Amino acid sequence: MQKMLLVLLACLPGIVQADNTAYPDSGEAFPDAVLDQAIDSHDPCTVFLCMSGMLYGENPDECNGPRRTFFSIVKKKHGHFHPWRTLNARKAFLGNCPTAPGDIVGKILDKYGRVR
Repeated sequence: MQKMLLVLLACLPGIVQADNTAYPDSGEAFPDAVLDQAIDSHDPCTVFLCMSGMLYGENPDECNGPRRTFFSIVKKKHGHFHPWRTLNARKAFLGNCPTAPGDIVGKILDKYGRVR
């Protein structure tokens, strides 16, 4: 659980610290405008977060799109599924997230990289 928390903190450097000075009129730590933002299913960091959550047993509905994006990366050779090329393509995609720790990316790819 601590690893997951560290991953979340490492992958979300763009989140502005929300406190009452940032939103003086709201009185809330995270106003609805921040919480209701759409999730970009094709962002490599979002896909990484959802796949790392899946690796540790988390399966929220918000991750359906990012999981679909990850598993839609499929490489074929002569019309047949090619697991090693698929693994390399998924590795390249997750490599586009600069804050994703390599050891967790490796675990994701070990478990789901060659799966159809």
